Amino acid sequence: MKNGVMVVGSSNVDTVIYLDRFSSPGETVHANGKRVSCGGKGANQAVAAARAGADVSFATALGDDAEGRFVEDRLSKERMGLDIVLKSCDTGQAFIEVDSRSENRIAVIGGANMLLSPEDVEKMRDSIAGCGVLMLQNEIPPETNAAAMRIASESGVATMYNPAPFRQMDDEMIRMSDYLILNRSEFQSCAGTDDVEDGCRALVSKGAGTVVVTLGKDGCFYMDGGRSGTVPAPATDVVDTSGAGDTFAGYLAASLSRGSSLEDSIGLAVKAASLSCSKRGAMDGIPRIDEVG
Repeated sequence: MKNGVMVVGSSNVDTVIYLDRFSSPGETVHANGKRVSCGGKGANQAVAAARAGADVSFATALGDDAEGRFVEDRLSKERMGLDIVLKSCDTGQAFIEVDSRSENRIAVIGGANMLLSPEDVEKMRDSIAGCGVLMLQNEIPPETNAAAMRIASESGVATMYNPAPFRQMDDEMIRMSDYLILNRSEFQSCAGTDDVEDGCRALVSKGAGTVVVTLGKDGCFYMDGGRSGTVPAPATDVVDTSGAGDTFAGYLAASLSRGSSLEDSIGLAVKAASLSCSKRGAMDGIPRIDEVG
């Protein structure tokens, strides 16, 4: 029986700058502090799934540099397996600004992440085919995502795709997505509408299995071929929202991989994502399952 979660995705060194407010073009503002940590959407979602109690394998590309060694050392402290592909280039980096309202702006240098290839993924075929849920994001090349999705689909593995940061999707990726996870902005770009129900219905009609739209403090909306619903988010003292979406996706995958229902899995993921907003740092703020309750 297939089990566990496999994440194929990005790893970065994150530099977070804390500000009272974002600068305007040409303006300099003073920062209140900074934090350097491990990040990347792939790494964050893998850590979230592991902290949710899943059996996790994480495949990623790193540069043969000090940043890559920093990331590998940090990830080795989490309860998950690592499949690291070394590339002769810089490790990915992200530069994140967080203001006093806990809003964030993020710029990413792809580095080694953008050299993770379909050929690399083909070497992982047995691992992908043996997992319960495959998770993907958009910080690796689109052709690499497609190669991993095809292997999973051919092998009867559930696929979870979080197209973030958003880039235009072809219909094949939508059809191969058993779970399509989007925030409000990504949803609007993908569905071409602000109407969540109508847009989800259109994506399901294109072949997506289940569409889940995260709505921040309003929780999330989900729809599949036979049901839909809204799951509210608990009230939270928000400090930093930068890891909430990755926490949601990781917890959702972990819960589904254990055989929990969609409704229960979404409820757990919403609680975990809300809790992550009460802490600083994307990866540092991801709660462990015993904190979520």
